[in-house]
Amino acid sequence: MMLCALWESVAQFHVQLVSLALTLLGVFVVWLFRPQVKLIYGHANNSLHNVGLPNPDPSQQPISTSIYVEKFFLQNAGRKPATDVEFVLSNFPTNVSVFQPREVDYVGVGIGNCMIKIPKIAPSELVIIDCVYMNLPPASITSVKCSETLGREVSFHTIRKASRLVEISAIALFILGIAFVAQVLVVLS
Repeated sequence: MMLCALWESVAQFHVQLVSLALTLLGVFVVWLFRPQVKLIYGHANNSLHNVGLPNPDPSQQPISTSIYVEKFFLQNAGRKPATDVEFVLSNFPTNVSVFQPREVDYVGVGIGNCMIKIPKIAPSELVIIDCVYMNLPPASITSVKCSETLGREVSFHTIRKASRLVEISAIALFILGIAFVAQVLVVLS
């Protein structure tokens, strides 16, 4: 009732108010669906190998070398390119490789931290960072950020997903297999 009275009191401005409301609605819709950067990261597989190397002095024990390999994943899941990406590890690995080959800078920061600077990651692009540690403790991810946003850790799974058709076919065959076993059991009893 009160809103109707207020609306009638501004009758001469109806067109302008409706126009303002539509403009604000349009701005909200554009803001809601704006291109954005979504930086996600994680690690999925690692391996530890202890290798005994022969000692030059045969009377001594073999030299033990531990080799730790870890694979980190970094992906821009958004619709806009991520720029000036910084991936920081808690210590510097013995060897680092980044796949897809690209221009990358490795910078030592803080007390032994390793910063991997990637100038740009395209939308939906996955960057794989392989780290090898020889007789060193493995690193943990301390920071992931870019000019637009901070990274968010997610759990990566290194399995390939089949298409929806394959999944539905597998479920159908599973159900039909159970029905066949049940039918055979009924016939046998």
